[in-house]
Amino acid sequence: MISFRLHFALCLLLVSSQLPAASRTDTPYYSLTADQAPSTLSFDELVTLAADDPPPAPLQKKLDQLLKTPFISNEATAQGVRPKAPHVAALGPVLRVAEWNINRGENETEVELAFTDSNRFLAAAQKNSSLTKSDLSVAAEELHELQSADIVILDEVDDGVKRTKYHNVARDLAEALHMNYVYGVEFIELNRIYLGAEKLDEADRPNIHTGEIFGLNPARYLGLEGSAVLSRYPIRGARLVRLPQEYDWYHQEVKAISDIEKARRWTSEELFQERIARQVRRGGRMAIVVDLEVPQSTTGIVTVVCPHLEDYTSPKGRREQLNALLGEIYGVTNPVVLAGDFNTTGRSARPITVRREVLKYLKDYRFWARQVLFLVLPVPGLGYAFRAINFFKNYHDPTAFNVPILFGNRSRRLFDDLNAFRFSDQGRFDFAGKRGASYRGRGRTLADSNQRAWKGFTPTFAFQRTFKGLVGRYKIDWFFIKAPISEETPARLDDAKLTPHMGRTLQLVNDALEPRISDHCPITLTLPLSGHLDPTSLIHTH
Repeated sequence: MISFRLHFALCLLLVSSQLPAASRTDTPYYSLTADQAPSTLSFDELVTLAADDPPPAPLQKKLDQLLKTPFISNEATAQGVRPKAPHVAALGPVLRVAEWNINRGENETEVELAFTDSNRFLAAAQKNSSLTKSDLSVAAEELHELQSADIVILDEVDDGVKRTKYHNVARDLAEALHMNYVYGVEFIELNRIYLGAEKLDEADRPNIHTGEIFGLNPARYLGLEGSAVLSRYPIRGARLVRLPQEYDWYHQEVKAISDIEKARRWTSEELFQERIARQVRRGGRMAIVVDLEVPQSTTGIVTVVCPHLEDYTSPKGRREQLNALLGEIYGVTNPVVLAGDFNTTGRSARPITVRREVLKYLKDYRFWARQVLFLVLPVPGLGYAFRAINFFKNYHDPTAFNVPILFGNRSRRLFDDLNAFRFSDQGRFDFAGKRGASYRGRGRTLADSNQRAWKGFTPTFAFQRTFKGLVGRYKIDWFFIKAPISEETPARLDDAKLTPHMGRTLQLVNDALEPRISDHCPITLTLPLSGHLDPTSLIHTH
């Protein structure tokens, strides 16, 4: 008698033979007939990886395989789980998507609670004396939104790391939410091992297999950090795309930290309570590309793309990473959900050195042009006024206009590239920002896929202390949606099916508990699964 799991695998093979290829790329897709997991590294291999540069060729090959092969599980579908497809009054059944940078899963219990148990979450939130009854009511609404998501995209997810109690966070959350999952490794965390191995005699290495060493449990430590896509829809295929390296997290972190960087780190901790730690790692930024079987799609597939762009680089560096990713997904003919942490702060968090700071000003034509302008127009305080105006213009809105020298916005070109991009089938990302399809009826660019506020967008990231929101709050987590197109309506976005609606930032879900769950808030998006609908009616439903 054929088992259910074998029968399911045969069905997947049959369906996959009838559907078109998802994209044109040389990067391998891993089509699913069973669970998949690449080999992880043993603790002595991790010690070698931390201490030896370059690592031995066989170890480098094993590392490369780990960094390009996703962990995949379709267990939820094999057990009979089906999508919730919640019903929204003006739209009918919908596909709801959530994205959340969960800060490695350091508060995994609270993340799981937010996704699974509103009553317990709200009971815990009532202990927060700063919350009003109105706040709790909004938190309950946000929890309902989050818990109805059939696709969950997660950034900064640990597996086998001490700070998260060696948990496999992606697998734990997938099991709790009854979802399939794909997990991709971004980095191998080697900080403690590197610092310990500096003092470790070569003869001692064979004896590290028992007991705790470097403050780590060798039997449990894997050191993986990455991203994940969880789904109640079956996973048809998945691949990892390594992005251009804009910061070398091994060699540059190993270097001694300069005095000015130490000063900056002290200032950051004092002002914003942010501890910027040295992070010795192997790996680099990447994106997960996942094909999910969604019958309502014109192709039967929705492609989910989850990038995490580099924070230790300039806006130009992030733009280069994004354009490399767009080249990888150019051939995708399915509807696309592009979502993740884009780090669109308008600046680089890269460690400061005196040489880099000097060269930055020497090479920056904007800096010198401003000096000339303020010399020609010797108005007291003019430079400070321009800086204040530009800060307010860009604050919470990395899509704001860019006027070099006076009113610059270095993040704007990334959004221009996304807006101009065309897939091979002439599909494009929705930038319309339809007022009727947006949360609270706010219009303008991207308003239907990302929540707008009275000024710019609702922030998704904040430092611990923001001085009543005056500094340190950013919109860096985003949704971008390529809607389905057909031969009859090529590249049009007026069909409601799988077009973006009600993009929302769930601030209270993240901040209601003490301490807050993550430094990022979750965001959600609603994609109708059927019909040519009039989204203007939605204004009155929220």
